This record gives sequence, C-alpha cells and structure tokens, in this order.
Amino acid sequence: MLRLLRIDLKKLTNYRAFWVLNIMYGLLIFSIPVSVMEFLKWLKVKGAEFEGFDPMRIPVLHFPDIWQNITYVYTFLKIFLAIVVIISISNEYSYKTIRQNIIDGMSRVDFIKSKLFTILLLSLGSTLFVFITGLLTGIIYTPDLSFTDIFMGIEFVPAYFLDLFTYMVFAFLLTVLLKRSALTIFILLLYTPIEYAISAYIPESFAFIAEYFPLHAINNLIEFPFAKYWFQEIQDFVSMSAVGVVLLYLVLFIYAIHYKLKTSDL
Repeated sequence: MLRLLRIDLKKLTNYRAFWVLNIMYGLLIFSIPVSVMEFLKWLKVKGAEFEGFDPMRIPVLHFPDIWQNITYVYTFLKIFLAIVVIISISNEYSYKTIRQNIIDGMSRVDFIKSKLFTILLLSLGSTLFVFITGLLTGIIYTPDLSFTDIFMGIEFVPAYFLDLFTYMVFAFLLTVLLKRSALTIFILLLYTPIEYAISAYIPESFAFIAEYFPLHAINNLIEFPFAKYWFQEIQDFVSMSAVGVVLLYLVLFIYAIHYKLKTSDL
C-alpha cells in the first residue's frame, strides 16, 4: 500500500495544479467561517436587527449546529479535489505513464489501488482539516460551551468523508472513460444540473427515483441545514439508508473502473 501510494504521490506532487488547487481549497475552508462571522457582525453594525434580535445570536457556527452547517457548505468545494484526481489520471494517459507502469510490472489492479489510496489520503486530509476548523470555530464562537454539545452531530464529519471520497471515485471513473482532463471536468460540472433537470421531468408518482441518482444520493448524506433558522423542519441526522446507497454506488464505481481498465487497450 505505502509503495503504491509513494509512487502516485511522487507523480502527483510534480503537478503545479496539485498545489494550486489544494492551497485554494484549504484557504476557502479556513476563510468561510471567518467570512460568515464578519458578515453577521456587519449586519449588526448596520442595524439589521429584528425586534431587538441580535444577528450574532444566530447559532450558525455554534455547537452542535456547526457540524452539519460547515460540512454541508464544504461539500460544494469538493470539485477542487476532484479536479486534482482528474488531472492526475488524465496525465497518466497523456504521457503514457500508465502504459509504462504496466510494462515495468505494475498490474492494472495495482494502478487502481494507487489512485484509490491517493483519493483516500486526500479525503482523510480534507476531513481532518474540516474537523479541526469546525472544532476551533465552535470553541471560539459558542457562547455557552459544554463538552456534550461539542460532539453532538459529529456524525456529519464522517458523512463528509464518505461524500468526498465517493465523489472523487466518480471523477476517477469519468476520467477513465473520457481520458481527457478538460472534457472530464466539463462533464463533471455539467452532470449535476443534468441530473436535476432529468429529475424535474420525472412524473410525480415516480419522483422518489431521482433520490437514487448518483449525485443525488451523495448529496443526500448531508441535507440542507439552514431552513431551521426560519423555523422549518430539517433532517438533522445522517440517514443510514443514504449511507447504504452511497456505499453501493462506491462499489459500483470501483467495479466499473476495474472493468474498463481490464478490458481497454492502454
């Protein structure tokens, strides 16, 4: 495992895009909570109070709300890491390093493992960063801090990891199918609106089918949390059925990658 990971990271860290995209991703993760609090402070300074209600009292970044709130927002940033995966794999085809690795004795399964280990490392690193950011932000801004509140809702952090990992494996699959980085990024960006456009035309009696589309399923891991601040009911937990569907898709994606690489001419 470590040997395969070292081989892939050696290639990946030589790409300028790897560093640029990861730095942008990290800066966004760090800056979003700060920006939210500065915005609420600005509202208060400008007198945006409703019947004496202080905007700073909205518990967007308080425990336990913070875990669902930040993981939901951060899922929109996963495209940065997906592009890293796409560039990494498409370059294997462009520079024919995948063929050279096979000639040098690496099996196709080993190649898949090396990429999956890299995706796993990116997912774990991002999840750890999100956890630390959420923990520090919650400690700073929660007015009445209690130990139980800190870890209430923490299940959204592993849900974020599963969301991120599955999405990057999906990007892996698209790259193996299309082989060109620009085309793959374009299709990946277009795929979500296509899914939602298709779901809009499904008859109402069969509307539930849309929830099982790949990216719908991934997005269902962490539901939209902010409606609760205008007194609407939300799903404030991670559904185990949603986890099961995503795990099934994860297995299907990996199987499809293996089948494509096993049967294609490299």
